[in-house]
Amino acid sequence: MEKLDKPGLFEQARPRLMGIAFRLLGSSAEAEDAVQDTAAKWLLANEETIRDPLGWMIRVCTNRCLDILGSARVSKTDYVGPWLPDQLVVDPEPDLSERLDRTASLTSAFLLLLERLTPKERAAYLLHDIFGMAFREIAETLQLSELHCRKLASRARKLVQSENVRFLPGEARQRELLDLFQVALQTGDLTGLAAALSADADFRADSGGKVTAVTEVVSGRHAVTDFISGTLLAAWSRLRAKPVRTNSGLGLLLLEPLAIHAIVTFGFDASGRISNIFVVRNPEKIDRFLMQSYRVTDQGELQRH
Repeated sequence: MEKLDKPGLFEQARPRLMGIAFRLLGSSAEAEDAVQDTAAKWLLANEETIRDPLGWMIRVCTNRCLDILGSARVSKTDYVGPWLPDQLVVDPEPDLSERLDRTASLTSAFLLLLERLTPKERAAYLLHDIFGMAFREIAETLQLSELHCRKLASRARKLVQSENVRFLPGEARQRELLDLFQVALQTGDLTGLAAALSADADFRADSGGKVTAVTEVVSGRHAVTDFISGTLLAAWSRLRAKPVRTNSGLGLLLLEPLAIHAIVTFGFDASGRISNIFVVRNPEKIDRFLMQSYRVTDQGELQRH
């Protein structure tokens, strides 16, 4: 039997594994750990017993992520303030607006919705609906029956469809909304921004208790605009804003003279209004954002630069 190029096969699989792991975990650091654990097991595995190398690696990586999710549920209960998924720097080419369906499954709004699912519901849905795996393969991965996996994915799909968060407007609309947000910060006039917010819009900031930030979710259009005008403008009006492309679409880096103060991104409703304002203030998450840059492939994979 011809010897497999095990390192080469793993590097080919890495973008897919990272795409799966990040969607499951919402943390780039934990996703990288899961992928590296998979690499270690793959390089030590007996290749003569493995018929489908990619399927084997996906199975190992997915189950490692499920193990991490089990412990993460405990640690998140001790998290100070709202928890948000990591933001990633993504390659501006090719235009993400041409692949909205797959890229929308990387946004903070979508990943937060997945937090409401059980780990295996999340895995069954992602592997089937996002990555196109057959339920027979998913059943082998999760060590469940095909029927059970179909039910898991169906329950997840109903939640996703009912919440309607898997939506990302075109780039022109995203730029328009960013401009309204910047105008509000620079001038104090929130008229345009208020009109662009959905009635049930919310504002949440992830600081992890490491820096100053609101520790409760601010809910409702009027509450959000009151919070911005009454609290944020005084602190943020002095900051410089720089547009950036992230896994949640176009966002803003709010810059202090020598550091990033925050990463701001949006969630959207189906009419193209802002349904969520997400603010990452946790210094560890900002550091990871600066260190990691990815290209989103046509298959929704994450290929690191």
